[in-house]
Amino acid sequence: MEKMRSYFRQSFARQFILLVASFFIIFVVGATALSMYQATLVTSFEKKKNQIEMKMKYAQEIEQAFNQAFSDARGYLAFNRKEFKLSIFREQENAQTGLDALELAATTKDDKQFILKARQFASYYFGDLVPEAIEAFESGNIQKVLSLSENGGTASIEQFQFQMKTYKQSLNDQLDGAFRQLSKEQQIAQTAFIVFVFLMLFLLAAIARIMTKKIGAPLRALAHMAEKIANDEQVHNNDVIHTAREDEIGKLAQAFRKMLMSIQEKEESLMAHNEELLAQQDELEVQQAELEQALEAMQARERELERYNDFIQGLSNSLDRQEVLHSIVFNMARVMEADRGMIVLMNEQKTYAAFGLSPYGVEQFLTYVYNGLHQRLFEQKKPFVLKREVAASEKGYHEETMFVHDVFLPVLSNESKVQAILVFSRFGGPFSDEEVHEYVGLTKQISISLQKMELYEQTEQARETVQHILNTVQEGIHFVDRDGNSVIVNKQMADLLQKETIAELGGASYEQWARGLIEQSDAGKTLCDYLRAIIFNGDEEREPFVYHLPQKRKVIQVYAKPLYRNGERQGTVFVHRDITKEFEVDQMKSEFVSTVSHELRTPLSSVLGFTELMLTKELKPERQKKYLTTIYQEAKRLTALINDFLDVQRMESGKQTYDKKYEDLVSIIENVIETQKVNTTIHQFRLQKETDKTTVLGDRDKLAQVFTNLISNAIKYSPDGGNITVRIYERGNRLCVDVQDEGLGIPEEALPHLFTKFYRVDNSDRRRIGGTGLGLAIVKEIVKAHEGEVAVTSELKKGSTFTISFPLVVMARSREDERDIDDKQAHAHVIIVEDDENLAALLEAELKDSGFRVKLVKEGKEAIELIQKEKPDAVVLDIMLEEHDVSGWDVLKELKQNEELAHIPIIISSALEEREKGMALGANSYLVKPYQPSQLSKTILQMLLNKERQGEIFVPLNEEAN
Repeated sequence: MEKMRSYFRQSFARQFILLVASFFIIFVVGATALSMYQATLVTSFEKKKNQIEMKMKYAQEIEQAFNQAFSDARGYLAFNRKEFKLSIFREQENAQTGLDALELAATTKDDKQFILKARQFASYYFGDLVPEAIEAFESGNIQKVLSLSENGGTASIEQFQFQMKTYKQSLNDQLDGAFRQLSKEQQIAQTAFIVFVFLMLFLLAAIARIMTKKIGAPLRALAHMAEKIANDEQVHNNDVIHTAREDEIGKLAQAFRKMLMSIQEKEESLMAHNEELLAQQDELEVQQAELEQALEAMQARERELERYNDFIQGLSNSLDRQEVLHSIVFNMARVMEADRGMIVLMNEQKTYAAFGLSPYGVEQFLTYVYNGLHQRLFEQKKPFVLKREVAASEKGYHEETMFVHDVFLPVLSNESKVQAILVFSRFGGPFSDEEVHEYVGLTKQISISLQKMELYEQTEQARETVQHILNTVQEGIHFVDRDGNSVIVNKQMADLLQKETIAELGGASYEQWARGLIEQSDAGKTLCDYLRAIIFNGDEEREPFVYHLPQKRKVIQVYAKPLYRNGERQGTVFVHRDITKEFEVDQMKSEFVSTVSHELRTPLSSVLGFTELMLTKELKPERQKKYLTTIYQEAKRLTALINDFLDVQRMESGKQTYDKKYEDLVSIIENVIETQKVNTTIHQFRLQKETDKTTVLGDRDKLAQVFTNLISNAIKYSPDGGNITVRIYERGNRLCVDVQDEGLGIPEEALPHLFTKFYRVDNSDRRRIGGTGLGLAIVKEIVKAHEGEVAVTSELKKGSTFTISFPLVVMARSREDERDIDDKQAHAHVIIVEDDENLAALLEAELKDSGFRVKLVKEGKEAIELIQKEKPDAVVLDIMLEEHDVSGWDVLKELKQNEELAHIPIIISSALEEREKGMALGANSYLVKPYQPSQLSKTILQMLLNKERQGEIFVPLNEEAN
């Protein structure tokens, strides 16, 4: 025990820790006890609260079930709806479930009494009252129902509802009581906590008083002695505190006493040294003044060097012209300590940068840069300084006379031409010759920077030009160095490597750029070996390599060429060429040869076989007719095949002509359907017309070819029969036609290629059907020529729908169109150019009978003169005229080259089958002799209507007059 007391006496910190630890233990124990008591109260309350709330929940469910049952019973008796009756017994189950749950949660006698009464009521209500009332209601005995209600039914319900309300109120009272009990107990706990806090504060104050008493008095005595020492007062050894304490205070007092003795011993020595130091101080002050002057000079030089350094860095840190000029003028102003200045390049744009100048001053300087004082710079190419009186606009608030000094500096190129001129102004003082000479040296640095900048701009322009040229090349071009690092790449190559910009590939390593290409390709390892062999092994004899990109559906051919400079290999240029179309064309050619050979051989075999039978055997007439019919059908099939080839060739060469008139699609489709019905007995055709606006401007024969191809395809590709529906309807300003079948359908991946020449879906079911793959390509070209669109939707095994849309035209007559058409015909003037007198007379009679005014002419020259003179409404022109010098072609060319006559409709009437040439030269229609004269009247009338009523009678829907 004595050792422990000695241990604590030797250290004030240990004594303090002992007191604080004791206080902390007492505080923790007391706080923990109070907290545990508080937690016990809250836990008890929460448990009781949860029990009451659970019972309230079950009570509400029971009440809701009974109320719903009461409501359903009244509803059933009032409205006789079966769902109310069923709901009554559902609610009986809900009430029973609630009672069971409440019984499990019951804790008091009141709970059990309520459950017993509720069960008795439920048994009475659902077991006796409701069934009896329903039975009476359903038997029509309303009086009994009323009797049941009056003789206790309603009273028992009201009594139960009262009991329910009373029970719920008792639960609420229990909850309120538990809360009040909790509040009361918490108040007691809070009071105990406050008392505990006051006790802890009292204990803490006692500890503080003990510690203050133990350390306060000794420290005050030590502080008093320290203050005496600080004030140079005499302190004797007897004044020092003598204490027997073993703690820090005692040790501090002993140390203080020893320190005082040491100070007194050294004070005399310090006084002697002090006099010596004072003498040295005077000498140091003199040296300090000299050093300060040297420091100021060094700092001034440092600032000057800093400005020069900023000037040099401004020239070298950027290659942007405007940025460099701003740096030059700003840093030169700092070096010169000028108040304002300007630099102007002697180029066409007079590029400049200014410091401290107004926009007006800059504009004035640029306007007169080649006049006045500046001319000396161009003539002498030497700097000069000018002193002038400050203008009133420069004085500001100064009133006295002031002077400004301007220095003019030329920047000379290597050829001693003035590249730029510098002008700076200083109000503070003149420019010395040494300064001007120094500035001339700086202009040489400026000249070098400007030349470097010009060289960079030229290089950058050349680089951009080369990059632009590379980007215009369709192939992907990629130049890599000997280590495979990307050096130059064009936009096509960046797209191929799935990069948004070319900059993403700048300096990319082989692994970075090759990974993306190899991952896309279906020839990953082979392509990797090819690239490595060329880049790293220098294999320059490699043949071009072909790889596929399945995701992009592309076929790429890559070849490489090494790049040498001064006999040393610098790298490799790779060229990636998209050969997808060539690849597909090769494939289609192969398929085309196979398909055509099959399509041609099949009908030819039939023709040759049946012909041989007819030549070598005696056949009955009916047999001969059957064979001839087969030969005729196969010949028609060959003709259709050849016509498809010719149509495609004409469309591709742009020689396909169209005789467009306003035609009714319904009649065209009906004729096609009637023709196609002959080819099938298992298909049913339906034509759905959902609009009356079925007129289009088109070539009747070509439109018939379109629908023939589509409907025949629908028949072929639905081999099991089914419905073929043609639906005509409007969509916006378009007239749409759907051709729908219930056949095989088209795979999704085949839809984008469906209208490609010679393309056929790669499927055995369709291969057996046959075909050249030209029908849909012809459909697309014809529809496109009619300003239409074609689309397809399909689902495998369910059929396909081809949709064609044309510009919609409607009937809309203007005020002038209210007149009778015969009256318009009577005013129409037609000139017939025909050398056959009989045919000319026939045509004249036909046109006059139709109400036209007609004039005849035989020769070409006479025809041209008459047409120029009378400017008819239409011209009927024969090609082969008696006058050999001027043919019908010459007349046609002459009329179309004349601006005043080019608008006149021309109908060619000729025995020559040269429709394409006639339409190409500008003819509006082409009739091949012989033809019915009435056809000529209809054609002319149609043209006149189109010409005179364009935009009025037949107009696109979106341009219809209001």
